[in-house]
Amino acid sequence: YEVIYTDDALVMAGHGYGVHRRCFNCKAHETTTWRRSKLSPGKLLCNKCGLFERTHSVPRPKKFPRRR
Repeated sequence: YEVIYTDDALVMAGHGYGVHRRCFNCKAHETTTWRRSKLSPGKLLCNKCGLFERTHSVPRPKKFPRRR
């Protein structure tokens, strides 16, 4: 069977077999916990991106600025 990656929570509810989760923000497909986005309703986030979004009310950046 073909594996499909999705970041949409509604697709996950309708299907199950052959559909895998993917983070809407960083595109990760393995995490300890999946979370729903408040900024983009209906989208799935990995644990890191979900906690960052909940804490800072902005999406987690792909790359953090370097500290000096």
